[in-house]
Amino acid sequence: MRLRLVPLAVLALASAACVDPLEVPDGRFGTVNVRTVGNGVDSYALVPEAAFYGETNTTIGSFVGDTCVIATYSATQQGSFAQSLNAGNEIILNVSGRTDSLRPLVGSSIRYYTLGANAVIPFIPGDTLRVTVPGATPGFPAATAQLRTAEPFTHDPIGVPEANQDITVTWTPAPAPGSQMTVSLRYANLFSAGPLNEQAFCSFTDDGSGTIRADFLNGWRTALNEAREVRLNRLRTTEVLVDARTRLAVISTFGRPLPSLQQ
Repeated sequence: MRLRLVPLAVLALASAACVDPLEVPDGRFGTVNVRTVGNGVDSYALVPEAAFYGETNTTIGSFVGDTCVIATYSATQQGSFAQSLNAGNEIILNVSGRTDSLRPLVGSSIRYYTLGANAVIPFIPGDTLRVTVPGATPGFPAATAQLRTAEPFTHDPIGVPEANQDITVTWTPAPAPGSQMTVSLRYANLFSAGPLNEQAFCSFTDDGSGTIRADFLNGWRTALNEAREVRLNRLRTTEVLVDARTRLAVISTFGRPLPSLQQ
C-alpha cells in the first residue's frame, strides 16, 4: 500500500529536534493531509488521510522565503515514524457545510485513518476545514485545528533552459495570504536505471513568480533519456501545539497536474 500522508513539500520542510542518539524521543505528532482532486469541470473534492505517532520529535519546519534544494525523488517516498498511536475511533472533518469521518483502515500496519475506498469530500477550495481529534488514552490526546484550504491556480509552461540560464516560474498568485508554492522538477539523473530519481525542489512565497537559479538546473537539463516531470503544489499548513510534547499538523494541497477523481 502506498501512503501519501505527508506530501513531498512537507517532507522537505519537516524537521526534528536534536536529541541524544541513545535517548528515545517522547514527542507525539499527528498529521491530517487533505489533497485536492478534480471532481468534474471546476468542481473539486478532498482526499483526506491522517495518522498519529509517538516516540518522535517531528514538527513542520517554518517557511523561510524562497528556497531551492537538490534532493532525491521516489514516486513511493513516505515518512517513517517509530510508533503508531490511537487517536480515537474517528477523526471528524467539517468543510463547505458538511461533516465527514475518517476511520482506521483495516489491515494497515499503522493506525491509519481514511474515508474508505474511493470516497472523497466535495468542497469549495478556499473554505475553512475544521479537524476534531477525539483522542484516546493511552494514545494521542484530544485536539482541534482549522485551516483555509488551498485554492486553484494555473501556471505557465516550464521548459528546459540553456546552460547557465535561470528559470522564472510564474503562476496565479494566492487570493489570500498564508500559502506557499512548491515546485518540483523531477528527472532521471545520469545514475538512474530509468525511473525519475532526483529533483530540483523549490518553495516560494505564493506571490505569482519565483526564480530557480541555473546551478540547480544541471540535472534537469541533462536528464537521462529526456525523462522529466513537473509538479507544482499550493500548500497551506497549520501546526497546533496540543501540549508540551504533542503537535497536530493539518496540510492542504492543490497541485498541478491535478489528479481526477477517477485517478
